[in-house]
Amino acid sequence: MDNYRKKIDAIDKNIVKLLLKRFDLAKRIGNYKRKNKIKIIDKKRELQVIKNIKTQSKLHQKFMINIFKNIINYSKKIQK
Repeated sequence: MDNYRKKIDAIDKNIVKLLLKRFDLAKRIGNYKRKNKIKIIDKKRELQVIKNIKTQSKLHQKFMINIFKNIINYSKKIQK
């Protein structure tokens, strides 16, 4: 059991690192959009991200889509 939990802890640590990197990029994108007077909300891009998730995750697909909708929403807040 401990071995499994250690593996989960390592995965969780990687997820956090990757989310922090993603949010840093979202902040940079927000700066770029403001400088270039581009709207923060890009529905076409959001739909593409969700489409990518659907393609990549056949298992637990609804859950994965829900997670990424939350990530997208948080990224838009960061960009403002």
